[in-house]
Amino acid sequence: MKRNRAEIVIVILLVLLTVPSFAQKITIQEAAELAVKNNKDIKVGMLEMERGQIDVNRSWKKRFFKVSYNASANVYFKDILTKEALTKTGESYQHYISLSQPIYTGGKLKLGNEISKDNLKLAELKLDKTRKDTILSTVQAYIDVYDAISTLGVLKKSKEALDENYKIQTEKYELRMVTKPEYREAERSVKDMEAQIVQQQGNIEIAKESLGILIGIPDSENIEIVPFGVEDNFTKTVDLKKDLEKLTVLNTEYKIAQKQIDITKKNVKLEKANLMPTINGTINYGALTSKNKPKGLFEARDFTAVAGVTMTWDIFDWGRRKDDVKYAKKTQEIAEVKSEQTLDLVRANMRKTYYQLQALEKSLEALKVAVEKAEETYSLEKERYTYSLITMNNLLDAEAKLRLSRVNYANTKLKYYYLVSQYGAFLD
Repeated sequence: MKRNRAEIVIVILLVLLTVPSFAQKITIQEAAELAVKNNKDIKVGMLEMERGQIDVNRSWKKRFFKVSYNASANVYFKDILTKEALTKTGESYQHYISLSQPIYTGGKLKLGNEISKDNLKLAELKLDKTRKDTILSTVQAYIDVYDAISTLGVLKKSKEALDENYKIQTEKYELRMVTKPEYREAERSVKDMEAQIVQQQGNIEIAKESLGILIGIPDSENIEIVPFGVEDNFTKTVDLKKDLEKLTVLNTEYKIAQKQIDITKKNVKLEKANLMPTINGTINYGALTSKNKPKGLFEARDFTAVAGVTMTWDIFDWGRRKDDVKYAKKTQEIAEVKSEQTLDLVRANMRKTYYQLQALEKSLEALKVAVEKAEETYSLEKERYTYSLITMNNLLDAEAKLRLSRVNYANTKLKYYYLVSQYGAFLD
C-alpha cells in the first residue's frame, strides 16, 4: 500500500514538472508599477519619510513643558586629611517633582520644528525622484527586451529568405546549374544566420532577466512584452519654450535644490539663535529641604513648592558659535550655487532631448524609406540572380542591407520611445 502511494506521488510530481509554464504578459505601465512596488530604494525612501514625521513630532513637543522626578542622597564624612576620614558625620535626602517650561530660546525651538518639516518635505521630494528614476530605468529595461525581440524578428525574416534561397541553390546545384562555391556560400549564410539567432535569443534572456530583477519577477523567461507606441511627431505636440519655463515649478531635481536652500537659510537663523540666552520657567514640588532620615522624605506636611525662572547664557567660547554662523552661511551659498547649476543642467538636458527627438523624427522618416528601398532592391536582386545577372555574393549583400535597415529602423524607433519618456520626466 505504501509503495503504491509513493508511486502515485512520483507520477504526480512528474506530471507537474512536464506542465509548461505560461507566459506572463506585462505592459510597460504594469512593469513600471511593479518596479515602484518592489524597488528597495523606494522602500528606504518611505522609511525615511516616516522617520522625518517622527522628527517633526519630536521637535514640536520640545516647545512644551516637561515633568521630571529628581532625588538625591548624600553621606557626609570628616576631613579626609585626618585619621577619622571614614567617620560618618551625617546624611541628607531630598526628592521632588520638577516642571520646566521653555520661555525664551532665541527661536531655536520654532526653527527646529520648521527645519524638521522642511526635511520631511525634502525626503518626500527625494522619494519622488527615486520613483521617477526607477520608472525611467524600467522603461529602458522594457525597451531593451522589446528591442532584442524586434531584432530577433528581423533575423528570423532573414532566415526565411536565406532558407528559401538555399533551397533554390540546392536544387540548382543538383542540376549543375550553379558552382559549388556559390552553393557553399548559400549554405554558409544560413548557418551564420542560425548562429546570430541563437545569440539574439540569449540577448533576449539576458534583457528579460534584467527587467525581471527590476520588477520583482523571478521567472523572467516567462515575461511577455506587449508592443506599445507613441506619437511619431511628438515634438509638434509640445512647446519647448513653455516647458522650459515650467521647470522651476515642476522639475523634482530643482525643487529638491530649492528645498535645500530653505533648510540652509533656517540653519543660519538657528546658529544665530545659539548666541542668545535661554530662559526656562520652573516649578518644583516635594521635599526640597534636606532631610536627615529617608523616612522624612514622604511626610506631606514637609513638602514645599518653589517657582522661579532660570537663565543660561554662554558668554565666551573662543568664538566657536560665531564660526558656526559663518559656516552655516557658506553652506547656504553653496546650496544656492548648486540650485542654479541644477536648473542650468536640467534646462540643457531638456533642450538636448527635444532636439534629439526632432532629429529622430526625421531619421525615422528616412529609415522607413531606406527599409522600403532595401526591400525593393532585394526583390530585384533575387530576380536578377535568377537570370544569372549577378553573383551569389551580390544577392547576400542585398539581403544583409535589408536586414540592417530593418534593425536600424526598429532600434531608432525604440530609442525615440525612450526619449519621449525622458522628456516627460523633466516635468515631473
